[in-house]
Amino acid sequence: MRAAGLGASVALIEEDLIGGTCLNRGCIPTKALLESSKLLRKINSASEFGVTAEGISHDAATIAARSESVVTLMRKGVEGLLAKKKVDVIRGRGRLKSPGEVEVMTPEGKTEVLAAKSIIVATGSSWVTLPGVEIDGERIITSDHALDLKEVPASMLVVGAGAVGCELAEVYSALGTEITIVEMMPQILPGEDTELARRLDAALKRKGIKILTSKKVASIERSGDGLKVAIEGSDTIEASKVLIGVGRRPNTGGIGLEETGVKLERGAVVTDAAMRTNVPGVFAIGDVNGKYLLAHVATAEGIVAAENACGLDSHMDYAVVPRCVYTEPEFAAVGVTEAQAQAAGAKTSTYKVRLGSIGRALTMGETFGLAKIVCSEDDGKILGFHALAPHASELISEISVAIKHGLTAADVAHVIHPHPTLSEIVWEAAEGAAGRPIHGD
Repeated sequence: MRAAGLGASVALIEEDLIGGTCLNRGCIPTKALLESSKLLRKINSASEFGVTAEGISHDAATIAARSESVVTLMRKGVEGLLAKKKVDVIRGRGRLKSPGEVEVMTPEGKTEVLAAKSIIVATGSSWVTLPGVEIDGERIITSDHALDLKEVPASMLVVGAGAVGCELAEVYSALGTEITIVEMMPQILPGEDTELARRLDAALKRKGIKILTSKKVASIERSGDGLKVAIEGSDTIEASKVLIGVGRRPNTGGIGLEETGVKLERGAVVTDAAMRTNVPGVFAIGDVNGKYLLAHVATAEGIVAAENACGLDSHMDYAVVPRCVYTEPEFAAVGVTEAQAQAAGAKTSTYKVRLGSIGRALTMGETFGLAKIVCSEDDGKILGFHALAPHASELISEISVAIKHGLTAADVAHVIHPHPTLSEIVWEAAEGAAGRPIHGD
């Protein structure tokens, strides 16, 4: 779309559904399911707000159908935008034939060759599984299959406590599935702030979700209609289904990259900040370059690649990448953690604000959360912000702008935030980090 807007003649090759993983099997359908599960939890706690709700039930098929309707609506919208911008959508599988040619195999088995000054590879990624474990789509599944479940399983073991594992654990726990999460790292959300990860761990456990960290799955065996999962150093767990969420692999095979001379490293396409590969005229964006497997990063990279392909001078800035997990409460972070900053040699100061001190959170009945700001001790610039709160994914953008433009905590503190809002947790954290807390110590 950006390339077309800049006046280029653009062809988009797609062998499956327009919108890729995010729209069809990732971000959008999972958030639609989460909205249903969050509403169900809210209704079940209605008595706390003085509201009587009786005879509450849910229908998994209807929940799944609503999710699919949202996806379909968005996909049609994207298709409409492509048509409006006169982008030629070609159905089939593309393969680099040379630095300036792409060979397309159509669904009918026909082959055609397209010539282009610039080629952008955006083939995404695919799920990986555990060694020796075969995903059958019925009992051993990925999130792709979890989104299509029309019946709620009695029990599910989730392997991997990243965003996908935690979010789908929330969905199915709310619907009545007994959930166990197994994570090989010492904490859920590996790599994120340890304190906030512990709090989210506690929040999930309060909902009845069992979490085992620093544990590995040794084997999965079929037993009757269910599965027996052997955990290293722990007991065997029985479950109706096992959801594998241990990571993804860039889709680089069979598309002519190596034959064309495109450099790969650990299975991913190597690119510079302009999204160029080592082969002139060939760019790579999104999961296939292995940098950040996030839809908003892929979008930013796509814009940079398109602009450079059209003669502009654009570069990616990976220093400001928001990371969001849509659990309840949500987790969101941007910049570095305190530990990461200190490991890089920075002298830091941090300030924390508990969600329970924010008036809007109290009115919502949502008080189990925390925000933490990390600043440079030398000049007060914000280095990172980490939040566990309702709508944390919306709150984080303010700090993203601040870090991008080198603002200090005092700069953010000088901005008037409306009261009562959840955004006041950002203001309170900034005030504290600037050495002048209003309500804290």
